[in-house]
Amino acid sequence: MSTYENNNLRSYWRLLSKTTAFGNGTWLSRLLRWFQTAAKLITLVLKDAGIELIFLLIFWYIITVMGQGRDLIVSLFEPDSIYSIDRIYWTILSAISFSVSMWIIPAFLFQQRDRANAGRRFYKSIFKRHLFFIHRVLPLIPFWLLAFVLFNEKYIGFLFIGLSVIQLMLMFLFHEKVKEENRRWYAVAVLILLAAAITWFTLIYKIQYSEAKIALAVIFYLLAFLMHYVYLLVDSRLQREHQRGDHPQVSAFRRYSINSWVYVSLLVLHVFIVLMIFNAHSWFEIAPESMLLYLFSLDIFIIDLVVYFFNVSARRRFVGAVLFVLVVAVYGFSTSFNLNLRHYTLDGIKDTSILNRAQRLTFEDKYNDLKKEIIANTSATPYPIILVSGEGGGSRAGMWFSENLINFDYYTRGSFRKHIFSVSTVSGSSVGASTVYAFWDLTDGGGVDEKWLSLPSKVYNNNFVGSSISGLLLTDLLKLLLPFSTSLTDRNNILQQEEAFYTQRACLEIMKDTGLARKVNIPDSARILNRDFMSFFYTRDSSGLVFKKGRPLAFINTCRSNDGRRGIFSPVKLGNDYFNDAIDIAGYLYEDSVCDYTGTRLCFSIKKTISLGQVCNSSELFPLFSAPAYIDSLGSFVDGGYHENTGLKTTLDIYQKLKEMLQKDSLQGKYKIYIVYLKNGSSEKELYKPLSSEIPIVLPLKAFSSQPFQGSASYFEERARYIDSRDSTALNYIVVKLDNQMVIDNTEPAFADADSIKIEREILNDLSTGMDTSKREATLRFPLARWLSNSVIRRMRMNASLFRPGNEKLMSLLNTVNAVNRNTEPSLDVFRNLKPSAARTPRKRPVAKE
Repeated sequence: MSTYENNNLRSYWRLLSKTTAFGNGTWLSRLLRWFQTAAKLITLVLKDAGIELIFLLIFWYIITVMGQGRDLIVSLFEPDSIYSIDRIYWTILSAISFSVSMWIIPAFLFQQRDRANAGRRFYKSIFKRHLFFIHRVLPLIPFWLLAFVLFNEKYIGFLFIGLSVIQLMLMFLFHEKVKEENRRWYAVAVLILLAAAITWFTLIYKIQYSEAKIALAVIFYLLAFLMHYVYLLVDSRLQREHQRGDHPQVSAFRRYSINSWVYVSLLVLHVFIVLMIFNAHSWFEIAPESMLLYLFSLDIFIIDLVVYFFNVSARRRFVGAVLFVLVVAVYGFSTSFNLNLRHYTLDGIKDTSILNRAQRLTFEDKYNDLKKEIIANTSATPYPIILVSGEGGGSRAGMWFSENLINFDYYTRGSFRKHIFSVSTVSGSSVGASTVYAFWDLTDGGGVDEKWLSLPSKVYNNNFVGSSISGLLLTDLLKLLLPFSTSLTDRNNILQQEEAFYTQRACLEIMKDTGLARKVNIPDSARILNRDFMSFFYTRDSSGLVFKKGRPLAFINTCRSNDGRRGIFSPVKLGNDYFNDAIDIAGYLYEDSVCDYTGTRLCFSIKKTISLGQVCNSSELFPLFSAPAYIDSLGSFVDGGYHENTGLKTTLDIYQKLKEMLQKDSLQGKYKIYIVYLKNGSSEKELYKPLSSEIPIVLPLKAFSSQPFQGSASYFEERARYIDSRDSTALNYIVVKLDNQMVIDNTEPAFADADSIKIEREILNDLSTGMDTSKREATLRFPLARWLSNSVIRRMRMNASLFRPGNEKLMSLLNTVNAVNRNTEPSLDVFRNLKPSAARTPRKRPVAKE
């Protein structure tokens, strides 16, 4: 098949070199000829495989460059992963789908193109211009990248580049030197090796960590060879069929019948999978990496199909261009036919609110309840008033926030919640608040069973990423472009239902003291997070609407993306005396009108009941992975961290208002206010770290993206610390910080047996390698914000253990709560068991000062 120079690199290079302006004379002319040939080849590759290259670059960037952390990879191999070996198979199948989409061509459309251009001067068959050899190499890159990303050792990238180059050279020799009739025996040998590698991997999966990664990398490289062999075989047969000459009486589809039916079957399969993703996402759960790979393969397949279809003839290209211009014009200038945004609207729930024609109570009403508790305190210890703040940070923040508050409640026999006046959360900690409020609602506070300490780990070891990826790249995107779509759901709704389901499932497992099927049937109405937001704070008695006993106020912070202002969901009215820059979203949704602190009406409301899950989700709407939540006429709301990422801004507003009211009632000496700040990120300020000059156009973007997380956040942390230092008798600021170093410290095993310790040490080394050690605090970065492996969860629980020495100010507060409520200290065995070696190093505990 010497006429098909585009079938291999050597012949195509020779063809291109003949078209250069330089000959084979001097060494300089040969060098210039080589460079010109390379430039032409690169240009043709970009033209012929530009779409595939773009998606490969995106894929490479996501899995190797972005700060996604190692936790997603760790969860592939950890012994107690929520997924079985099926996850590996789905990942492999998705990689194969990605590879096939980059390679396959619809030969019948190529034939139609040749027929439509028959007789045109200088026309060369597309079968002789399509870069077959490039489209056989690019589809191997996903396998190489997946093998590379399994490992995290220093300079490991050079090793895998070398291995990939060696494999390319071997495949080049295979193509050039091995006769076609003998190639199948090499393929059979590789197939046997692949079967052996799969068997080896299956036997050691979740038993050996590093060895399983090596086995999977071998599988990926063997698959790369087999896929290349299949691609070479099929390409050769297509070219052989094309070389026989055209027979116009035979349809293009029939002429390449096998290729045609395979292509159509792939199209039908993609349509079926897309329908499943749209309509049956609750039936199955695909891990994030598999979903990402599959959606990339779908995008490439569809884009290539559209390009191939319209490139058949000049007429089709003209029609396609006209249609594109018309669609852009209609979307851009029409007022009735436009982008569909209705599925982004925050929908009300069907339940009747506990308020039911009543208005929310006020901050002053809650304060009056607090004042009664202060006056009723007969102990010699000042009554502790606790204001809780939670920093944002995805599932990491949710886990850290809920783990600690439930621990505190356990240690104080359910009394800690009674002393919390308010909870202010942002982003991931708002999801943690939903877990805590579910726990508080299901326990009466008269003592906490130690089984509840595992609630956060049962909630946050689930996949909350897959629906965001499918929504971003598929479902929400299509709904956005279809103006007549009546769907009212988006990726936010799906995430809310996932959080509600897994929270309820975890609660049921604890209450029933038994494990439940991963997809157990739990009706929406039975999920506690789907209940009316106000029902968690109010009840009714003979006098009407009253606060629930021992239920702290929740201030869930979000950000209006239209202008960057703070929005707050609160069970009490927000006067603009202290909350003077905050939008009272709950007032706008629940009440007749929103008024300022003087009673002047600011606007009318829309009377819509929403759930606790919706409220907390509205605070964690991180861009791209979540959609903005549009509230009728009020605006679109996104992640609260984009205004301020600590929750301390709202807490300090509460503190100032509370302090003023307490002083007015002359209660000095009878109380002490504590701000408990649950922090999961780095606290290193680095005000004077050396910085180099940067490109001016980039600097405003960096400042804009960093301001909420390092600017505002740092200010309010320092503000709280300053107030504490000025008057520590009235305020005690306590930071409960996640120690990321401890999370990856392999000298503190979480197991007692040698095999488990060995695997854990390998996992922790994997997590820590490549971390930025230039900072005093090396912060572990987490994948896609909504994923935690059981390995990291276990280490976070160890970090939060009340048996672990460290935060004496916190222990003093807990003992103060116990002293005021005359509680005895509960058993700490449950914390001791989180770290087997802890039993050998008991700690001394401070006693609350009377």
